Amino acid sequence: MKTTKKTNIPRVTIVTGDDPFAMDISKDKYLETIRDAHGRYTLESFDSANERIGDFTARAMTASLFQEIRVYCVLHAQSLSDKELAALDAALNYEIPEVFIFISAEIEKKSTVEKKIKEGLRLKERAKDDTVSVQDVSKPKDYQIAKLIAERVPILYDRRIGMPEAQLLADTVEYDLIYTELQKIDMALPPGAGIDRKIILEITGATRTMTVYELAAALGKRDLPAALRVLDSLLTSNLYAPLVVSAVFKHFWSILKIKKFLQKNPALLKRYNGGYETQTDAACEIGIAGGLITEKTKNRVYPVMILSGIVPQSQNFSEQGLINIIKLLQKYDVGVKTGKAYADTVSLQMLCYRIIRTR
Repeated sequence: MKTTKKTNIPRVTIVTGDDPFAMDISKDKYLETIRDAHGRYTLESFDSANERIGDFTARAMTASLFQEIRVYCVLHAQSLSDKELAALDAALNYEIPEVFIFISAEIEKKSTVEKKIKEGLRLKERAKDDTVSVQDVSKPKDYQIAKLIAERVPILYDRRIGMPEAQLLADTVEYDLIYTELQKIDMALPPGAGIDRKIILEITGATRTMTVYELAAALGKRDLPAALRVLDSLLTSNLYAPLVVSAVFKHFWSILKIKKFLQKNPALLKRYNGGYETQTDAACEIGIAGGLITEKTKNRVYPVMILSGIVPQSQNFSEQGLINIIKLLQKYDVGVKTGKAYADTVSLQMLCYRIIRTR
């Protein structure tokens, strides 16, 4: 981060992207840093309904007679007109003592609004200024989430987190909820403590009901303890047994299709296991054959095929074993719907046990 020489705090921080929660955290962190360095400060936020941007920036550029710390915030800058952006951009050229400016703009990649903000505030040029911080908080692609968590946690929370722990958090929590969970984790830990696997599972497990898809994945991995943990979580809500069976059935049906396809194309499995360079292309072919993705949804190959671990799961069972599991699920589903089988905790636990025992 580029900073002023005096306080190591950027005199101007500009944050853009399509992740509003991360944007709010960046603003809070900026204000916290100013408060820690200077103590009290006055904060003014631009309101287009009550003031012109020129009047707002004029106040920011006017030196204070009282030597007070002043912070000026312009939120949602993407809504400013070209003329207003030009006025704001001109104000950023002035280095006024004890004045800090925070600007945020919600933009999407490769949009006309992105071009407008980049050109209007000259972001490329400003990024070279040692007293200005230009930040991009765009939502990452699925395979980039763990890396982004590992990069942002030390900056936003002053804590350590390793890549395995970051990947666990990415796998456990939907992206839109990650910052909420990180805040809970931050509050639960003593200052300076690192974020480890134990605290992630403790916090996310306590605040989130797991899904039937996680149950299906745990069964596919032959991980009985994990499957029972997911089942316990599901049972805390209004569990509808046929929905659970349906999700597990679809998962194992896909595994069976993948199993048969790879038996006919063993070289493809070798390519999948050959590392990153060959894995993605192989995963696409396998996913299309298994009916999990199509030519039009190839961009989903990472979460659907690689992150899910469904290809290795297909190697955990024999073809006949998978057929037996599908028959078992079908029989249980009919039994529950006709009243011949129970949908209670013990029956569901036994169903999980029987699936994992199948070879």
